Amino acid sequence: MPELLRIQTPDFEFSVWTNDISARAKVYQDTVAKRASLTVRHGVEPTPEPIPPKPALRFAPEAKLVDIAIIDDKHHCLELDNSLIQAQDVLVSDVVSPEKRATLSLHSPLFFENTLYQFEWVFFGAVSNARLVHRSQSVSEAFRFAAQRGPLPARLTGTINTGNDVGWMRLPLSFEIDGKTHSQHISFEVLPTKIALHQDLPAMYQEIDAVYPLWRFSLVEKTDQDAASSKQRGHFPLMWLANFAALRERFEQGLKVICAAPHSRLQPTVVNIKAAKLKGRLPYRLTEQVKQDFANGQYDKRYRIEKKQLSVDTPENRFIKMAVNRCKRQLAEFEATLRASNQAPERQRLSESFLIELHSWQQPLQKVLNRSFLKDVGAYGGLSRESLVLQQKTGYSAVYRVWQELKFYLDVFGNQSSISMKSVAEIYEVWCFLCLKQILERDLGFELISNSVATLSQNEFFEYQLEDGFAGAFRFQRDDGVTAKLAHEPKFTKKGKSIRSYLVNQEPDIVLEVTLPKSNDSHTKKKFIWLFDAKYRIKTDKNRFDSNEENIAEIDYVPDDAINQMHRYRDALIRLSTPDNKTQKSNDYTASKHYKKSRPVFGAFALYPGFFDQTQETNPYANAIEEVGIGAFALLPSQTASNYCGHQWLLEFLQTQIGNSPSTQPGKTNEAMYPVAGMVERLYVQEAARIPYYGMRQMLYSDLTLTAALGPQKGRDESYLERFENGAAKWYHIKQEAIRQLEGQIGTHIVDEIRYLALASPSQQYPNTKQIDKVWPIKRVSLLPRYAITKEQAGVTSKKDSLYYLFELGKPLTLQLAVSHVPLRNFSHSMKLTTLSRLENVIRFSDVDEVYKKVAV
Repeated sequence: MPELLRIQTPDFEFSVWTNDISARAKVYQDTVAKRASLTVRHGVEPTPEPIPPKPALRFAPEAKLVDIAIIDDKHHCLELDNSLIQAQDVLVSDVVSPEKRATLSLHSPLFFENTLYQFEWVFFGAVSNARLVHRSQSVSEAFRFAAQRGPLPARLTGTINTGNDVGWMRLPLSFEIDGKTHSQHISFEVLPTKIALHQDLPAMYQEIDAVYPLWRFSLVEKTDQDAASSKQRGHFPLMWLANFAALRERFEQGLKVICAAPHSRLQPTVVNIKAAKLKGRLPYRLTEQVKQDFANGQYDKRYRIEKKQLSVDTPENRFIKMAVNRCKRQLAEFEATLRASNQAPERQRLSESFLIELHSWQQPLQKVLNRSFLKDVGAYGGLSRESLVLQQKTGYSAVYRVWQELKFYLDVFGNQSSISMKSVAEIYEVWCFLCLKQILERDLGFELISNSVATLSQNEFFEYQLEDGFAGAFRFQRDDGVTAKLAHEPKFTKKGKSIRSYLVNQEPDIVLEVTLPKSNDSHTKKKFIWLFDAKYRIKTDKNRFDSNEENIAEIDYVPDDAINQMHRYRDALIRLSTPDNKTQKSNDYTASKHYKKSRPVFGAFALYPGFFDQTQETNPYANAIEEVGIGAFALLPSQTASNYCGHQWLLEFLQTQIGNSPSTQPGKTNEAMYPVAGMVERLYVQEAARIPYYGMRQMLYSDLTLTAALGPQKGRDESYLERFENGAAKWYHIKQEAIRQLEGQIGTHIVDEIRYLALASPSQQYPNTKQIDKVWPIKRVSLLPRYAITKEQAGVTSKKDSLYYLFELGKPLTLQLAVSHVPLRNFSHSMKLTTLSRLENVIRFSDVDEVYKKVAV
């Protein structure tokens, strides 16, 4: 494990070791270079982002750096002392001086995510104890102190795996010398290698803040956004702020009611006035006293008068003034701390919209404090007894209840000072979830009808968590009757009622379930599921089975185990339904054997932070997605927000699967644009949905029928058409181009599904038309060049090499009612794809209901 750097102060020597980081550094440099090259290629200015800070070490309080040694690119150690040394490959950009310094800038970054680092402090003095006072227990426990033993100095050693925690990592050292405690904090920025820290993360934060306010904040993580400076004091009342956000509307509504009708109470007032100013009806005893004083010549005497008048200076109003004042002060202090921290480049993690929202919360409170009636209210001294006004009166009771919920968090979290974020892997996963939500709403025409924001829950550390599963799903509907559910981490178990995993519980990150309304020929609603798993990883090692054409050094691929996981998800999930397609209600394993089993997952895909120009390049997994329904989509926020769309591949895939809203197509009705049957057919006709078990067939319509006219007699053997008349025909052929000219470009899948041929012959009842009175079962279909089809099979031989479908026919079925008025002249007009049941219910060819309309294959 080579040494990365060594820093010496008068009290200790600080060293960092790690394995070779050259590969990490190269990936990071490639990521930065790709961003720059794509911007130049498109000739557009990217969205302005905060200027990334230079790699640096930060010290709080300021440290006196006596000596520094940092490796160069060739892993040679370069020594820097108080004198100025010129070295081209030195990673330190500042001239080291014996003066105290708060920052040591570097030319190149040294600290990356998912890397194991070893840290060591070797102390020069008689240190009796030393420890790392990090807020995370796992980080603090990773360090071990060894006291001085003979000539061996005292030292503190530990290892940290940065994992998926990016941002500023602080190592808060505390050590004791001669009974006096000293502290020295060293901070460095952990950089991601797969995303642009100062472009992608702020974009993720903005999207998440808009839907899940405060979810991304964590109480304790390895990294945070607070510089450990003893001069800077602040607090981050995480759960108080979260609860205030949830209760704010109730709080403000209660204050509005109070301001409109403040509580007042008759309170006694004592005054001493002269007899000449006495008014109104006077008590008998006071009247007698005045008469006696007048008789004694005392005309200037003052008399004590007690009156009662309405006053708003009540204990209840004093409580309201105190509660509003304290909430306003806490919010103001919190905002000021965040704004001050956010000004430093290394701590720019908070979106401006979040800070603006904090400020807006204070304005209603300030307006209440400016109300005139509160100016007459004194200081709150507590309640001597229970107040029925606070418990029952409208407005007061609401504010009182909210305050009781907030008070606990004020007392517990009032002195927190750092702001931690959840790991970037969690952030990326939730951002991918919300990216799919945006695609459904903005691009596919869905309208949100159920919001899962209310389902946010708290864990044991008072942090927000998403309500996983379909209980916390977003629900959408579209004006063509299509509905959708987008769920985060639903769990499929052995006891699932509708979808079950028989052996091991499955928990994919994102599940998109689309439900189509009932169609004319279906009594149930069709449901389709696509699974997505957010993988904050990129393939780095090439295995021996990879193709030589796969260049992982230049093209971002998802790791192999992520693809394997997609296969597992699709294979493991089974839908249980009754023969009439009703969801089974029994959880009993044996009872499930009496229900129909089907595979509900139409595709499983990994979402990963691969970087591509999706407007110019092709998804490396496009072929696999089309062939087997398994693959991956690159997804990055900095591209999504720019002119070169970073979710175009995913968007195009979803548009192909479930289409756009019909209302977005001007001049076209819902029925004409996206009939439900057409959507079902478009999904079932895909290559991935048509893969059966070996030796079996996969089909949508069990009685799919192709109507077509018999060819003319001219040039053919006379017995050819006679065999169709007497029911003895065994062969029929159609040019492949004729099949393709059917609306929707019918392909091999649908041709293999055709079970019957409805062949029209000249009508005796209606001249110049043809009619269908026989339906021929198909035994087998082959695609052959025309010259390979014999005279017996076609009625005439040909030397052409164009391709024809040759159908081998069984014994015909006779329709009870012939279908008349089949066009005579144009062969293509006689061709329709329908079903036998539909054909049996009509008597005119124009009334035949077609299937597989507008299906592109």
